[in-house]
Amino acid sequence: MSKKNKFLLKINYENCKGCEYCIITCPQKVLSLSDEVNKLGYRFVKIINQQNCNGCGRCYIMCPDYLIEIFSATD
Repeated sequence: MSKKNKFLLKINYENCKGCEYCIITCPQKVLSLSDEVNKLGYRFVKIINQQNCNGCGRCYIMCPDYLIEIFSATD
């Protein structure tokens, strides 16, 4: 039985400065730092466990540049 996503994350990767605040604060370990760099030259945050997102909003609150959006998944 697969776990259905209730929440979807969207990250503006190109403007992420890789501060890792969202990674540190995520209780579900949904995010990780990429090995790649964006147009600004920073390693950006990427989504690695989307299915574990519980929509708590901690990542959104901690992002100093408001680069994370959380959506309710539709059926």
